[in-house]
Amino acid sequence: MPTETHLALLCPEFALADYEQIQLWRREHDAERADQLLPHFTLVGPVSGWSPGEFAREVEARLLGVRPFEIVLDRAVSHRDDGRSEVMDWLLPGPGHEALAALQDRLYSGTLAAERPAGPAQAPHITIGRDSDAAASQARMRELNEAELSICCLASAVQIMRRKGERVKLVERVPLGRER
Repeated sequence: MPTETHLALLCPEFALADYEQIQLWRREHDAERADQLLPHFTLVGPVSGWSPGEFAREVEARLLGVRPFEIVLDRAVSHRDDGRSEVMDWLLPGPGHEALAALQDRLYSGTLAAERPAGPAQAPHITIGRDSDAAASQARMRELNEAELSICCLASAVQIMRRKGERVKLVERVPLGRER
């Protein structure tokens, strides 16, 4: 039986044309996940051993006082994790990168500190494709960069998700800007 895990995702708000373009890329190059989850930055997870309520309360507590912020996706890279055969197509933020990294650090403080993955943190990113052909991925990312990629979006809420096997379910949407 699959283990239940929890995640905290930032699914930014996009202009409709930008959202549709990102979804087009995802459907072409990551069809399995494109309609399962919105385009997102993974802030925490997947972590196990938490009840949905405990995980949600911890994330909510860490988000108090965090204001919405803008992000500009202005770079595309082909990325391969150590030991993985597939290459991932990532959109990376320029402006907003520091705020995303600080938000992730904030979420991994307190009780979630023990859940932080060992090693260097991955760059905040939105995955728009996966491929076994590194050269094809690199060519796609080069094409996006040559087109002077610039997609503005707004970080306004964090989604708390529960995953069991391949099923992913929204537990709660926590708006940014809440005060104590």
